[in-house]
Amino acid sequence: MTLKEPITLAEALAPPVVDYPQDGSVRPVRRHVWEPVETAALPPGAAPGLRGRSIAVVGGREATAAAVAAALTAAGAAVHRLAPPAEGQRGGFAEAAAALFAAAGRIDGIVDLNLEEPFDRSGPDGWEAPFRQTVAMLQACFADWITETDAVRLFYLPVTWLGGRMGFGADRVEQPLGGLWAGLAKGLPREVPNCNIRILDLTAEHSAEEIGELVSRELYRWGAFEIGHHGGRRYSLRARHAQPAPPVRALRPGDTVVMSGGGRGIGYALARSLAEEFGARVVVSGRGAVPDAAAVPALAFDEREFRRYRDERLREAVAARRVPQVRGELEKLAQERELWANLVAAREDGLRIDYVQCDITDPEQVARLVDEAGDRLAGVVHNAGVDVPVRLPGKTEQIVSLVVRVKVGGFLNLLRAVADRPPLAFFCSVGSLTGRWGGMVGQLDYGAANEALSRLGLWASQDGEQSGRGRRTPVSTVCWPTWERLGMITNYEATLRYMSAVDVREGLYHWKRELFSGGSGESTFIGDVGPAMLPSVLRGYQQDTGLPGIERLAASRYYLGEPLDFRPYAALTTEHPLAAGELPCCDDFRVGGEPALPVSLCLEYLRAAGDWVLPENGDQLRFAELRGLDVDLAALRVGPGRRTAVLTRHAEGRWAPDGGWLVAVTLEREGRRLATAELVYRADESPPEQAVLPPTGALGAEDVAPPAPGGALGWSGHAFRLAAWQRDAVGGRLYGRAEPGRTADLLLASPAPGSALPLNQLENLLRAAWLAQAPGAGAAGATGAAGRVRRLTVERLSVAPSAGEGTVLLVGTPDGRDWTGYHPLELFEPCPVVLRVTGLRHH
Repeated sequence: MTLKEPITLAEALAPPVVDYPQDGSVRPVRRHVWEPVETAALPPGAAPGLRGRSIAVVGGREATAAAVAAALTAAGAAVHRLAPPAEGQRGGFAEAAAALFAAAGRIDGIVDLNLEEPFDRSGPDGWEAPFRQTVAMLQACFADWITETDAVRLFYLPVTWLGGRMGFGADRVEQPLGGLWAGLAKGLPREVPNCNIRILDLTAEHSAEEIGELVSRELYRWGAFEIGHHGGRRYSLRARHAQPAPPVRALRPGDTVVMSGGGRGIGYALARSLAEEFGARVVVSGRGAVPDAAAVPALAFDEREFRRYRDERLREAVAARRVPQVRGELEKLAQERELWANLVAAREDGLRIDYVQCDITDPEQVARLVDEAGDRLAGVVHNAGVDVPVRLPGKTEQIVSLVVRVKVGGFLNLLRAVADRPPLAFFCSVGSLTGRWGGMVGQLDYGAANEALSRLGLWASQDGEQSGRGRRTPVSTVCWPTWERLGMITNYEATLRYMSAVDVREGLYHWKRELFSGGSGESTFIGDVGPAMLPSVLRGYQQDTGLPGIERLAASRYYLGEPLDFRPYAALTTEHPLAAGELPCCDDFRVGGEPALPVSLCLEYLRAAGDWVLPENGDQLRFAELRGLDVDLAALRVGPGRRTAVLTRHAEGRWAPDGGWLVAVTLEREGRRLATAELVYRADESPPEQAVLPPTGALGAEDVAPPAPGGALGWSGHAFRLAAWQRDAVGGRLYGRAEPGRTADLLLASPAPGSALPLNQLENLLRAAWLAQAPGAGAAGATGAAGRVRRLTVERLSVAPSAGEGTVLLVGTPDGRDWTGYHPLELFEPCPVVLRVTGLRHH
């Protein structure tokens, strides 16, 4: 087949039209860049939480370790030192870590000083022994840490030397390999759910004593994962949506691009696109030899033939008791089949995609790979990667070293191989969101390698000597989510619990824009955050960013509070300091004439707890109803003498006999029970309920007067948008239209957290029930003298997700105990039922 004419740059960079699946598994991605932003300073002095803790100080220079130990000891901690590996040390890390753990009795946290020495691009990388030591120390702690339910006790704090602003300022990146420990830290809560992390980035100018002081202040004051100190100021990172620069150069026919990897997965997709659209020659590579179907006939089998071959091999393996080995051989064969098919398809289509065997961790082989490009080398893409997803206890030194060497060693080998060449159009590394936000369970080393890759890219972008011929080659890193069913995916469905996937055509569109923009640094592509969230992970997401879905994350973070105890899939205890001055809604609602926490907000705190204790893989469960609500109304008061309330919330889940999931939730205030309820989750999604509106008011109606000021309960209408209420002249039903509200009117937080429950509509319903049941209302269930009401109970409450999206017509029984909420349409036409309440009583 003859090669078709290359297309124009505008055609190659035209955005694709994508039909995204409705299940949300694949979502549009947006490009974000990261920038340091000044954040709040910490209180002076060491954190009180250090007292009584047992802490290991690992790696680093002895003077720095001694200063850190002195600061922690002065704060009341017991410190245990694990010195850095001796020069040339290759083993013994597990034994040394286990001995330290045994001598200490327990380890509550690790301060990891890792690599303090400035990075030397001409010398050995120096990361391997210290990184193995860190992994060994974490493995020594794992058996104790994995059983810990205390959400406060455990921590891991690595110190990095990227300039005090995580490598994103104008500061020199002294030691980019600190990214290994930063990436490891961000993945650690996936392995140990109650491990808190803080990555502390400093400058080379910080003295040992300053480092010790900063470590002692940052510990046990959790929040953002990454904190830097530069010039006396404290920084965190913020994501900013940004388009790449306009293209400065495209590939020309005959230009050559060298790729590490590229024979399969997303690398091949890019290689094919560059060869087909621009007439470029793309040299792809891999550790194995060129697949030969003459020597291995199974390479050319069609899918049916290969299934038969695979099944026969497995049957033989069972008989010979060699199943694990044969499975590994078949997995390798499947990869070779993909590579062989891709190369055959490229050749048949007339595309210049050449395969070269190359171990990317071997500098000499990499040099020969680059030489293969000849004089028309235009760009390099470091795409190779190895992911061996194994939980922390099963990570061998060999696995960890291989995963990191391919990313980190491969990058440095490629950079050195092109150093004496004329500047290239691009040098692009393929990173991952596993580095930026931490990977899945089993990907500690893979996330660490990808974060180090990003930091090396930042360092290389600053390095004025990377090219000896004038203009520097732009070095960029693109951090991807999972590509839709393409690439190095062990379990595609599992990845979607962490982040939505990117469509392949859309990914290629963004990737080519990056290559041709001439830009450098890290670009992160983000779709939507998945449901696989942990309390320790959520606290690391900064809320003042432009990230997709940040409003949902902000709401989850607000209603999470501060975790005290957490058992994944079972139980959660949290603490919520509530300052009435930060809650305008407390001045709107009053109990006995005093400002009080609104009942609807209590309901949101109760409901939000359930999401954290769903069973494992319980994403299919949906909140169905809340039942057995009991609220101590007097305990809601935050009067002049009690302007700050501290709520403690406990939630515990269990399976119900009917297959539903039940979560018992309790809110307490200083030991006094404030509210209790049971949340019900079910897997079956009932179709939206439809009903014909009752002919409310058709026979005449009378207005219902609001309660007199100073009564037992009162609403001013400043924060909640109060509805006018009427009662049927004949049937006696209550009805009113409650408009949607804004949580920004209720809570002083930025961004204002949304709510799953329709707070404004619920507050109006509760007020109407009080109008019906209050003394003098003439309705059944009146409560006696005003001011003596003590409790509110509700038998059942169910709410549709759309309830807060528009005006709700609330219709209640004369006694105010049972209510139905509609999204009203035309009279006598079926309309959505979005809310039901039964058995509501004031006592």
